Amino acid sequence: MKTILVVDDNSVALNLVKNILSDTYSVITAASGEECIRILGTRGCDLILLDIRMPNLSGVETLKKLKENELTAEIPIIFLTGDTDPEMERECFELGAYDVIRKPFQKTTLKVRISRTLELIDLQKDLKGQLLEKTKEITRISLKSMMMIANTVDKKDPLAANHSTNVAWFAVEIAKRMGWNSDELFNLQNLALVHDIGNICVSDNIIRKDGPLTTSEYEAVKKHTSLGRSILQDLTVIRKAAEVAETHHEHYDGTGYPNGLSGDAIPIESRIIAVADALDSMTSDRSFRKKLDNPTILYQLENGRGTQFDPAMADIAISLVKENKIAPVPSELEPEVDLASESSKLLQKVLQEYTKEVKSDAQKDALTGLWNRAYTIDFLNEYLVDKRHCGCFFMIDIDGFKHINDTYGHITGDNIIIQLAETLKKIVRSDDIVCRIGGDEFIVFFKGVASREFASSKAEEIILTLDRDPLRNNIDYVISVSIGIATAPYDGNDFVTLYNKADKALYHVKENGKHSYHFYSDVIGHVRSTAKSTQIDLEYLRRFISEPGSNPIGAYQVKYDTFKKIYNYMLRAQKRSKTPVLLLLLTLSGAGDETLESDILDASLACLKDSVTTSLRCGDVATNYSSSQFIVILTNATEANGYTIAERIRSRFYKNSDNPTVRLNYVIDASPEAVLNKDFADHNFDVDADESFIVGKKTDTEETFD
Repeated sequence: MKTILVVDDNSVALNLVKNILSDTYSVITAASGEECIRILGTRGCDLILLDIRMPNLSGVETLKKLKENELTAEIPIIFLTGDTDPEMERECFELGAYDVIRKPFQKTTLKVRISRTLELIDLQKDLKGQLLEKTKEITRISLKSMMMIANTVDKKDPLAANHSTNVAWFAVEIAKRMGWNSDELFNLQNLALVHDIGNICVSDNIIRKDGPLTTSEYEAVKKHTSLGRSILQDLTVIRKAAEVAETHHEHYDGTGYPNGLSGDAIPIESRIIAVADALDSMTSDRSFRKKLDNPTILYQLENGRGTQFDPAMADIAISLVKENKIAPVPSELEPEVDLASESSKLLQKVLQEYTKEVKSDAQKDALTGLWNRAYTIDFLNEYLVDKRHCGCFFMIDIDGFKHINDTYGHITGDNIIIQLAETLKKIVRSDDIVCRIGGDEFIVFFKGVASREFASSKAEEIILTLDRDPLRNNIDYVISVSIGIATAPYDGNDFVTLYNKADKALYHVKENGKHSYHFYSDVIGHVRSTAKSTQIDLEYLRRFISEPGSNPIGAYQVKYDTFKKIYNYMLRAQKRSKTPVLLLLLTLSGAGDETLESDILDASLACLKDSVTTSLRCGDVATNYSSSQFIVILTNATEANGYTIAERIRSRFYKNSDNPTVRLNYVIDASPEAVLNKDFADHNFDVDADESFIVGKKTDTEETFD
């Protein structure tokens, strides 16, 4: 029979309710909120009928106190009230009441609503029980699955087949001596069973290697911590599983990996497992050595105390060794490991597919989805071990990419890299390797073919594709690439050798105009004679002419040697066309011809350059003549025009100059051949080569000023 506690300060109402319910339920009564709490301190009930309006402790205050006590918090409550305020009713439900019954009430109504409430409570309890059982079953199955995965990971190395269970045993033994309870020990054991789960994605060849690991192999092994976290991040049945998988190789002094945590920043479970892991390694045979004797184990533990290991855990491990308790035995905490045959097969299949996916993601470049450097190195080295294999190794670099990033931003640069990756994927064959090596550099390896004809055709296809279908970048810059080529096995049969030789070939292209390709084996350069090669040159010339900025405004400013060549050429043209050519020499000086200080002179020369640039026409040519002089060729100009232009330059200079003590003088010569060819050639210039520039199309060695 259900027990109902009725709480009301009105004795008449209290007895009325008791009389109505006594034939169906066991009824106890309380005349106040305080008495209700005292009664529930010694016995329980299935339902409370609680009056709202009571002196001292109201029904609402009584409910709040009951909710604060875990022993009474779950007892269902129905409020009895004569209050018709809907706001009061809303507050009752918000506080957790199951129902609100208004006074006066009918006998039938009261009994029906109490009966319905108790039925609902029973249903909820039943559902909670089923959910709890289901949760326990899921937990049991999940733990079995973890055991199977742990066994699968351990079996990658036959000599470490029991590694996870051994570490679990050592970890539990250490934690027992620290006073952990059974629930904490059970969770720790399961953490230890799956701590190395990330090794499922590490190559078997590395795990089973019987010699020292190379740097790249060690880096691959270190990734198992982050991979373990990724695998376990959604697991809830084992507390801290993902965190411990990631941090069990952190060292107490901060020298571990992957995050360099130290001291108490490392989870205590990870600190215990770190010592347990070392104990199992030292007390077991490994592919690279036999198990160690006790004195050596003690030395290693003492040596690592406070550096690799938490001192407290290290001390317990030392005690275990001294007591010779280093032979793991089956634990009474160990869960069942038998799974039905079909479940086992299904788990293995899921695990295998997950492993492939994780390994594939770890081998891909995050921005482009292409293979990354590590994968390409491993693949090529393994592929080229077979002397029958050959291939063409392309090193591809985007021309002027630093300028793109600096001028248009890294988002634009990333977009160009992504588009180029998509272009390369369309050109290569299905089994070829396309890799982003880093930055704007790509590697393409064409498997099974090493002929120059094939390599040339593919290089030209890449370049022409970018010429005819430019990458969409919304900037005034046409994207082109340079390609260095090495072939295997003729130029090398491993990644490093091919990379270095292709890089040298790429450097040759960069130094000789870019937008082309070159073979490493060519000493003097590969002469491209195919129709496609001619098309590359024609496409490039077409783009160069039509490129924005190829028709600049203002003076065409060049280095002095180039200036002399241009001037001599114009003089020869003048003799044929009788076109007038004037030479304008501009000189900076201090007031009274005083020598200008270097900082003032530099600022004034920059101001003069700007004045020249904005005052002249695009057919005029200018350059530095000395550290304080500028020289200009005025084409198709009379002497009168020359003076007008010179005054315009001087006017703009004085307007823009910050120093009123600087003077600008000029000289115009309508017959300057002797001056240029003799006097200028004998002049000792003190001009920085980087100061020269072109107004218009930018080149690699000259700056652009608008």
